[in-house]
Amino acid sequence: MLVVLGNQLFPLRHLPDPRSMPVFMAEDVGLCTYEKHHQQKLVLFLAAMRAYADELREAGYELHYASLDTTDARPYEEKLADTMRACDSNRLVHFEIEDKSMEQRLLQWASAKGLDREALVSPMFTCSRERFAEFAAGKSRLLMADFYKQQRQRLGILVDNKGAPTGGQWSFDADNRKKLPRNVEPPTPPTVQRSAHVEDVIALVRREFADHPGDADDFCWPTTRDEAHTWLDDFIDRRLEQFGPYEDAMTTRSATVFHSLLSPCLNLGLLTPDEVVERVLERSGNAPLQSVEGFVRQVIGWREFVRGIYQEFGERQERANFWSHERGFTRAWYDGTTGIVPLDDTIRTAQRLGWAHHIPRLMVLGNLMTLCEIQPATAHRWFMEMFVDSSEWVMGPNVYGMGLFSDGGVFATKPYLCGSNYLLKMSDYGKGAWCDTVDGLYWRFIDKHRDFFAGNPRLAVMPRTLDRIKEDRRATIFAAAEAFLEEHTTPAAPG
Repeated sequence: MLVVLGNQLFPLRHLPDPRSMPVFMAEDVGLCTYEKHHQQKLVLFLAAMRAYADELREAGYELHYASLDTTDARPYEEKLADTMRACDSNRLVHFEIEDKSMEQRLLQWASAKGLDREALVSPMFTCSRERFAEFAAGKSRLLMADFYKQQRQRLGILVDNKGAPTGGQWSFDADNRKKLPRNVEPPTPPTVQRSAHVEDVIALVRREFADHPGDADDFCWPTTRDEAHTWLDDFIDRRLEQFGPYEDAMTTRSATVFHSLLSPCLNLGLLTPDEVVERVLERSGNAPLQSVEGFVRQVIGWREFVRGIYQEFGERQERANFWSHERGFTRAWYDGTTGIVPLDDTIRTAQRLGWAHHIPRLMVLGNLMTLCEIQPATAHRWFMEMFVDSSEWVMGPNVYGMGLFSDGGVFATKPYLCGSNYLLKMSDYGKGAWCDTVDGLYWRFIDKHRDFFAGNPRLAVMPRTLDRIKEDRRATIFAAAEAFLEEHTTPAAPG
């Protein structure tokens, strides 16, 4: 029996022949609630699964599909066992499962049942687990740039016949950090006509998961392969050209700017990275190289590097707490009422869309969670809850490694921290009292971890700069920081 999980909705060409075995899919209460997932994430998963079920049936697969029943408390494995028994099947076939908690559950269950088992290579990535393990072997620190170069050469993407990079350099990241000018207006994201599945699931989620973040009725994401391809083409036609220069820009005029919004589609399997990159290279037209390369870097570089880090170092990252942080969140971190304007804006965007681009995630959320000494597991839970593209394999390295540096530098070469100046420089937010709070949190953190920063040649300027701040200014911003921590964090994370 082939088991298809809700984030394995791959093109049918990757599946075994319809005549070879039956297929099992299940909407499961436990998988919907092990984290308080964003309502739109639940709509995305469940509606996409139902659309995929239709696709399987039309292609002639014998599908056994369990719809969501909140009164059925049986674990996923029991439902699978009942189906396999009914089909007289003792052989379990599944695609590689990226999230280790689910992978271990299913493998342990299959082993206990004495089932024959086959794991199919996932088309969700271009680099296999084995290949990444080879890349990682013997290295004291893994650098994304090295992995990305290897990926480009191996896949023959944006290289000449000698393996040299198109345009003479592997990355144009330094050219992709412009602030959005006032005369440049980002396009609105494409819209999707809601299917009957989407409407049904929205009603279900609002009824059964009303206490989860977000509002299901705001749902706007693709749930079928055709819709995902439409979004991909829309990105190429309307946003790719300007994606590169303004990749890091934040603006109050647009939450999405020129970003692709394709991460949910990729993380569900509605699109695969090979077809995304192929389509971009095929149709990029007059888009500048810095934009094309910048997007390709996200898809076959960062995304796959993060997956590899998770597979190799996920448990280590999860256990670590480099800064010894133990604070928790108040409700303001979910309501967007902290008083720090960029933070509140990002929180409200997450509530509304279940999404934010990488700079608000890293330099607003991750930065401020670090400066506020939020416990790593608590921060990770927040990201898992608030984003439609969340998975353990995604959020683990991004939160523990990039956002918080709580792993102590498994792959990040430094913590990503900033005061108000960077946020103002990369956005059109206006100055205000929030700047004192952010600056106070920043310099308080530098002061508290003075030895760490002084001991790193790249960061040693920070404590020296702190020492040059006038005493009255320092007292003002430190007081603002302490007041914020008192009001908007708990002394220790719950439980």
